[in-house]
Amino acid sequence: MMFTANTQRTVKHRLLTAIASVSLIMVSMQPALAAIEIDETDFGPSYETMAVDTIVGKPLQLVTAVAGTAAYLVSLPFSLIGGNADQAQQKLFVEPWDAMARCLGCTVAEDNYYKSQVVNDNVVRIVVDRPSEILINTNDYVIVTP
Repeated sequence: MMFTANTQRTVKHRLLTAIASVSLIMVSMQPALAAIEIDETDFGPSYETMAVDTIVGKPLQLVTAVAGTAAYLVSLPFSLIGGNADQAQQKLFVEPWDAMARCLGCTVAEDNYYKSQVVNDNVVRIVVDRPSEILINTNDYVIVTP
């Protein structure tokens, strides 16, 4: 059986399209395969990270927070004129002071994990279908109609 040049080109084109499609699917799956589960037994800051954070990290964060506050106050008239006072407040004042509240020796991910484990009595958690859930803050007015 003999293929013509046009038929061979069509087969090559379809084969290359299939290979490219499979390659793109595999590449797009990589972030999903990279997810890890947190092992709580070996999770959190070590002695070394806590010591370094105490001696170096927190004092530098304090200096950064104070300098950011000073820069915010100096830049406030200009940011009010420019209309971006909220952004300046967030970057120069709020974020440096929030960094001071991070747990000792923790990374941002570890701190977020620990803060998510804190029980809040004002929040009602309703598990709908694992892992989906509804969080209702009891400080808000909630009306449920059947």
